[in-house]
Amino acid sequence: MAKGNSFDEAQILYRLSTGDESAFRWVYDRYWKRVFRAAERYLQSRDLAQDVVQEVFSALWYKRETFTHIRNLESYLITVTRNHTYKELQKWASEMRHNEVYASLHSNVTDDSDHVILADQYEALFSEAVNLLPPQQKQVFQLAKIDGLTHEAIARRLNLSQGTVKNHMVRALRFIRRYLAPHVNIFFFFLF
Repeated sequence: MAKGNSFDEAQILYRLSTGDESAFRWVYDRYWKRVFRAAERYLQSRDLAQDVVQEVFSALWYKRETFTHIRNLESYLITVTRNHTYKELQKWASEMRHNEVYASLHSNVTDDSDHVILADQYEALFSEAVNLLPPQQKQVFQLAKIDGLTHEAIARRLNLSQGTVKNHMVRALRFIRRYLAPHVNIFFFFLF
């Protein structure tokens, strides 16, 4: 499996695809810190980053039969991590909306029209944040998150390096997270 510090990634992926738990353990031990750091950088939360690590490696194990075609495992895992962090941001927004609905159903004091207005405003915040991105960041973000393209495909389409695409995604996710954070605090203040 390993030759000094190098390893045969194709062999590891083949063994993983056959259900070899030692190959999975080897992949996990080699890459979990990188996945964690990427998730934490986007989400700014150790707890959420740990959840993403678990989701990424669970997905790797449950879909292991399909991974023999991967050419760069680290790049693949980081892409999956970015997708999961985006889902976490969407889940966060959805939970906020559900909390608002719950509060409006169980509050005798609050005016329902206030909750409807807040829900509409919060729902628009995510779209607003995306629309405030610089044009190329916005284009890269939309190609990755709406069209589902990989960073490699985006780089080819926009004639950019994969590093540039990665930097645009990091900056876009960081901006969106920071943009939503103060609004979430205000939203909670009005609900409770």
